[in-house]
Amino acid sequence: MEPRIQYAKTADGVSIAYATAGEGKPLVMMPVPACSHVERGWEVFASLWQPLAQAFRLVWYDSRGSGLSDREAIDFSMDAMIRDLEAVLDRTGLESFPLCGFVDAVPIAVTYAVSHPERVSHLILCDGWAKFADYAQLPVYQMEATLRALDWVLFTETF
Repeated sequence: MEPRIQYAKTADGVSIAYATAGEGKPLVMMPVPACSHVERGWEVFASLWQPLAQAFRLVWYDSRGSGLSDREAIDFSMDAMIRDLEAVLDRTGLESFPLCGFVDAVPIAVTYAVSHPERVSHLILCDGWAKFADYAQLPVYQMEATLRALDWVLFTETF
């Protein structure tokens, strides 16, 4: 089975690429902001996503500024990240779904779930952080932030 790549438009006019694969109950996988590519993700995470797509209707997307989504939209505020998710949810017509967030997507997933408990049936959180100030002190984050600030194109192509 190959994923079907489509586009959703956010409330602020940003085009968000998303993909679906499989049938059955939905499972929404949130991207790590600025580090996603819906098409490549299917290949890179094949050992995880392809089995999930055999059991669920898997939905995943690129955040603004990355992958196949609008690359020039680089507002990564919480509100912007929520708009990306909402655009995909509106386009797919999902009413109730499990929501899965990894690393930097964890705070976004939690924020959405708290705001919309009637829609999020399950919240799956992997390798997240609770206090950004602690996370921002990590050497790997410092390196990533420097690269992002100096050369956005190189940053997005690297990740």
